[in-house]
Amino acid sequence: MDSGAANAYGLAEQAFEDWLADHGRCGWARTFEPATVKLRNRALGRVAAVLGHPSPCAAARRWVCDTIQAWAPLEVLFPTRDYVEEPGVSGELGSHMTDIMEHEYAFMLAAAANPQLAAEWLQADAQQLGLDLALADSLLVSLHDGADDDWVQGHTCMSLALAEYLHRQALGLHQLIGDAIAMSYTTSVALRRRQLHAACRSTPCLVAATRRYA
Repeated sequence: MDSGAANAYGLAEQAFEDWLADHGRCGWARTFEPATVKLRNRALGRVAAVLGHPSPCAAARRWVCDTIQAWAPLEVLFPTRDYVEEPGVSGELGSHMTDIMEHEYAFMLAAAANPQLAAEWLQADAQQLGLDLALADSLLVSLHDGADDDWVQGHTCMSLALAEYLHRQALGLHQLIGDAIAMSYTTSVALRRRQLHAACRSTPCLVAATRRYA
């Protein structure tokens, strides 16, 4: 591992430690996976895979993009910050959790046989994805190839707004953004994802599907 990769790995290790030290960010994830070594090996194994890619910057961008897509639908259910000024994101979907579980996560509800436990599994997944995003972001910051990564903020905002739009659509709730805006966001998000995947076709999928905790 060269000095640049070693530095990037060190920053990712610090991002993991910061997540681990914040109960608000890791509490539910640790409830269902309390083994720190297992969490560390899983998280930093993905970091090592990105750094071992022939184009680590491209791999990091793909990881960021794919993680945002998986994280956004859960972030709008379990918001980790105030989204009051974020267009299309209410921060209030948690009040519809019972209906959301029944309509969108019935498989998890059936496995848990308990709505509260199913919601806790889902929140644990949200925290795991939050960790993945923190690690991917740390790599994107520490690795440099001259490309402009200002796309991340806009991509995140559009992904969150789309996630809330789809949850509201599933429940028949009043929408916060219009259909035309949602379609525009869908096109932009999909295009970005295709571009980043095309730049990194040899990278294996780094984002795990939502797991059921037991």
